[in-house]
Amino acid sequence: MAGLRERKKQATRAAIRQAAMALFDEQGFAATTIDQIAAGAEVSRATVLNYFGTKEDIVFGDAPAAAEALREALAAGDEALTTFRDWLLALVELGGWIEPELVLQQRLAEEAPTVAARRLALHQEFARVIADALVEQFGPDRRVPATLAAASLTAAMEVIEHTAAEHGGTVPRADVDRLLADAVAFAQAGMSAIAQE
Repeated sequence: MAGLRERKKQATRAAIRQAAMALFDEQGFAATTIDQIAAGAEVSRATVLNYFGTKEDIVFGDAPAAAEALREALAAGDEALTTFRDWLLALVELGGWIEPELVLQQRLAEEAPTVAARRLALHQEFARVIADALVEQFGPDRRVPATLAAASLTAAMEVIEHTAAEHGGTVPRADVDRLLADAVAFAQAGMSAIAQE
């Protein structure tokens, strides 16, 4: 259980992000300054920058931590593709992936090239994590097919996120299950076909 100090840090981080996202929604990404975010969260500018290095980092919140959590889940040594699917489905259950802010994140990525670039970098990090796990599972000579399989899985994430954004930030769980199952089956078929060469 987190101690008082850690809970205060989490509350400060959440307040900064909440204030920033409200401002981004109201006046746009480019028009929002760090000083405005600090005022909205009732903290100093330095505190904002201590918790988030850039405004783009604020938009995506804990996504970098999610990539590290995925790396840890895949390190357990189980079959990588199904582990990835199960991990994403667990995130859906916890409300940590297809979240209400997804629509705003998508809009900000369309408005601001730097937000779009940060989003792309995050997806590329997820792809690297998945590819590394597949290489670990299938061997170093399988780097190219592992990278292709990982790219197909991150493309599935992209499709689900766009679908959710188009529907107000929600996708029925059955649709998420089906899309992820199809993406995993596609990646597995590709890896199997290449392994038989």
